[in-house]
Amino acid sequence: MSKTIEKGLHLLNLFTEEKPAWRLEEISSYTNIPKATVLRLLHSFMEYGYIQRATVERNGELVEDAIYTLGIKFLQLGELVANNMEIRHIALPYMKMLQLNFSEAVQLVERSGHSGVYIEKVESTSPVRLYTRVGRSAPLYAGACTRILLTFLSDEEIEEVLENPMEVYASNTPRTKEDVWRHIRQTRRDGFAYSASELVEGTVSIAVPIFNRKGAVEFSISIAGFEASLPKDNLPQYIESLWKVASQISGKIGFSGPYPYGPHLIKNNGKEME
Repeated sequence: MSKTIEKGLHLLNLFTEEKPAWRLEEISSYTNIPKATVLRLLHSFMEYGYIQRATVERNGELVEDAIYTLGIKFLQLGELVANNMEIRHIALPYMKMLQLNFSEAVQLVERSGHSGVYIEKVESTSPVRLYTRVGRSAPLYAGACTRILLTFLSDEEIEEVLENPMEVYASNTPRTKEDVWRHIRQTRRDGFAYSASELVEGTVSIAVPIFNRKGAVEFSISIAGFEASLPKDNLPQYIESLWKVASQISGKIGFSGPYPYGPHLIKNNGKEME
């Protein structure tokens, strides 16, 4: 790599959430790059919008001791990356692999306020299909694929959601706040959510969380079908595959830590699912 490019990248990597602004002397001292070279690099980045300079005011007068921050160009590039890495496009190949492995429907859900919205689905190979469809919403308190989203909110946010009336959809829909909290505690411990006859009678869903770059859970991925085709005896196999896929999707949307559930995933060294 060119030494100039290497120095430039080293300089850009200094700007973080913890320290978004730097002075010339600080950059030179921290990087051991001469001030003249740092200034030349900064001016080059400023010319193309990657760095911006803010003048400093002391005692009502502008001083030359300027501070530098990242420029608007990074915001534009960030939006471009976000658009190109839309979660649906990232998740769909993994969802298709799960469907091929288990012949069941695979669903991707996003939290939207107090509901979960189905944003992608791969249909089961069975001629009898689940009612769920892309665009449908469901309450956060019922069904594995939505309740897993509720589980990773703060306790205060969960209480806010549960202040609303709870509608009964099927024989096992949670009826009370205590019922929901019991599910939440178990899900936080186990790393997956399981539901049977909560939203639609006779259906089962197994869901795991997807973590974003901030470590928050915005999305979930689930395998869903009818009780007869998703026996509880096979639950460990479904969960292991879901964890593996969720880990890979999380990484591709910016989650930098090890996926918190399933020690076998850490040993996998980030390899794609076979």
